[in-house]
Amino acid sequence: MFRLFRLFRNLKKTRDEAQIITNSRLRKLRLGLRILRGRSGGLDFPVPALPTDGISDIYYRHRKMTANTAGTAGLKRALRLRDLILLNIVAVYTPSTLAQNMPLGRIGLLVWALAILTFLLPYGAAISDLSVKYPKEGGVYAWTRLALGDFHGFVCGWCYWVNTFLYVPSVFLGIAAVSALLFNGPAEWMSGHKFETVMIAIITLWLSACLHIFGLGQGKWLQNIGAFGRMAIALALIAAAVWKIVSPEASVVSPSAAQPDLDMWRRIALWPFTLNALVGLDLGSAMSEETDSPGRNIPRSLIIGGSAVAACYMLTYAAVLITGFNETNVIYGHVLAINSVFSRTGEGALITIGTLVVLSELLGLLGCGASWLSAPARVPFAIGIDHYLPKAFARVHPKYGTPYVALLVQATVATALIFINVYGATLQEAYLALLGGSIVLVMITYIYLFIAWVRLSKIGDRINGRILLLCTAGLVATIFATLACFIPPPIVAGTTGFEFKIIGSVSILLAFGLILYAIGNSLSKRVKLIG
Repeated sequence: MFRLFRLFRNLKKTRDEAQIITNSRLRKLRLGLRILRGRSGGLDFPVPALPTDGISDIYYRHRKMTANTAGTAGLKRALRLRDLILLNIVAVYTPSTLAQNMPLGRIGLLVWALAILTFLLPYGAAISDLSVKYPKEGGVYAWTRLALGDFHGFVCGWCYWVNTFLYVPSVFLGIAAVSALLFNGPAEWMSGHKFETVMIAIITLWLSACLHIFGLGQGKWLQNIGAFGRMAIALALIAAAVWKIVSPEASVVSPSAAQPDLDMWRRIALWPFTLNALVGLDLGSAMSEETDSPGRNIPRSLIIGGSAVAACYMLTYAAVLITGFNETNVIYGHVLAINSVFSRTGEGALITIGTLVVLSELLGLLGCGASWLSAPARVPFAIGIDHYLPKAFARVHPKYGTPYVALLVQATVATALIFINVYGATLQEAYLALLGGSIVLVMITYIYLFIAWVRLSKIGDRINGRILLLCTAGLVATIFATLACFIPPPIVAGTTGFEFKIIGSVSILLAFGLILYAIGNSLSKRVKLIG
């Protein structure tokens, strides 16, 4: 009898627990419906609160973007967690920036730490959060369009895309300069042989473009191998610092390489170059619909890859300081720093070490160029799907599953800019002018990113305190870097010509983008009226 009573009590308890679970699920369902109808009352629920008089702009745009998946149906999910981690490393860790910041000396360590805390951390957190909630092809463009509307989405996507027009040529020009070291040719030789410089840059550019057109599964290996080249350079810099400490035979810095005495403005001019060295974590999110389990793998890759990048920058900058080599060459100064330390290890050993270092740097540059050529091409592809660029941009190759038209256009424009910027300027001036213009555009993109993150994270009238703090830090750092782009860095002697090149290139590209938007918007309205 007692056993029957206990069995009945257990059955009743199980029934009551099931009823509690059912009621809890029903309450959550009702709460979700209330939020979608705009009657949430500012409750802390991870869905944006909507107005009572209808569906909000954000919710409407999200439904529209979610429904518009036909254009991305032919894409292939070729990126795994390993590929995303290596992509973050090769796209973000840029050792040449170490030489650009060498005029800061030991203060540079504080500058790097400040940049990591005020920009890299908020930047990575924003991408991680938005990639989980909205894993859409186009990344920053898709999020800005969702949060702020079509116009701001187009401006953000346009700046993100054309940034590569200016930045990618600078990377492939760097390949040409480093190749001169491999053949024992000085940089002056490259400036005096412009045709050879252009040919090296263009051949490597189109090699990267063709591999990515033939499939992301093939092209990703350029990034993966390049990441190992970057890590090899980091290890070589650390090894050179250790060798300098333990070996009395290590070479010493020459008096001519003493650090220049910079005024405040020239020091400020280096801040945007520091932030620019930390961008690139969003490349994986731009290819969300070509990534396996993007909501899970992209945040994990950001944690691993972002931490590796931060550690590499801090350790290798300290290593360059220890070597005592203050060469400020913006293209291969870090390579010269490594070779200067091992210059007394014997001629045979120096040749071997120097060759390996230069080859590693070439692999890293090739992987970096390939990553910045391929991933941003997904943005005009997404804009083409939304009909603000010609429909050809939205084409997916029927065999290889890649946005081949966007890749071809990007490679063609980059080729033209290589010709324009090499002829009529020294190699170093061309590199700096391209890099400066690209930083302005990419900073505009990330200003939009932080604003979109705040907008999409609002719950009713409230914003999460952590998100608000990170966004504020990111916006302040990014806006300050945008303004500082127009201050010539220490290596540039003049001011007027440098500023004119940056202002002119940025203004023309922005104006051209706005014209395209106006045309696309007009055509879209006509189609709706006809329909």
